[in-house]
Amino acid sequence: MTKYTIEKSNSDKPDWQSIAAIEVNNYPWYQAGNKQNTQVKLCASDDTLFMQIIAQDQYSFAKQTQLNNKLICEDSCVEFFFSPSGVLGSSYVNIEINCCGALHIAYGAARENRQFISLEVASLISRKTSIVSPVKFEKTDDSQWSVEIALPFDAIEQLTGEKVNKDKWFANFYRCGGRTEPQYAVWHHVEAPEPDYHRPEYFGELVFI
Repeated sequence: MTKYTIEKSNSDKPDWQSIAAIEVNNYPWYQAGNKQNTQVKLCASDDTLFMQIIAQDQYSFAKQTQLNNKLICEDSCVEFFFSPSGVLGSSYVNIEINCCGALHIAYGAARENRQFISLEVASLISRKTSIVSPVKFEKTDDSQWSVEIALPFDAIEQLTGEKVNKDKWFANFYRCGGRTEPQYAVWHHVEAPEPDYHRPEYFGELVFI
C-alpha cells in the first residue's frame, strides 16, 4: 500500500521547502496528451491539517465559484478523498478544489446520499491561491497553479459528527478537469474500467507523526 508521512508543524505557516511531496502521477485511464505533474504536500499541527498543491497546467480553466457546485470537478481541479476515522473502507470526505480556490466538500459511505459541508463550516477553511481571479480561462503563458489550504480538524468533525483519528487516515489524491487535455491522475492506483474516484478500497495510507 502507498504510504505518506504527515510531519508535525509548530507553525501556521509551514516550511513547504522542507516537506516531502506526494506525486499524483499514476494515469490508469490515460489516452493521449501531456501527462502534467501534480504535487501535494501535507503537514499538521495539533488542530489543523495544512496542504499545498502545485499543479503543472498549460490550460488552466475554472468557471465554478459556488460552494459545493457539482461541476467543480470539470474545472482544473485537484481532489482529496480521505477516511478520517483511520479505518480502511469507512465513510470518507471528498474535498475538490479548483485552481481559483472554489470548494466542493461532502461526506458519506458511498457516492450517493452524501452530506455537503455547510457555508458556516466551510468558512473555517482558509485557502491561498496563485490565481487571484474568481474564474480562469486558458492563456498561452499558462504553466502551473498552486493552492494552499488550512483545514481545521474541527471543521472535519462538524461535517462528519465524529472525532478525527490523529494517528492515521486512508486517502487518495486525484487530478482532473479542464477543457483541454483533462487528464485523470491518481496517487494510489485505482482498478476501474473508467475514471472513478469514489473507491475508498483503493485509498493509500497517511500516517501522522
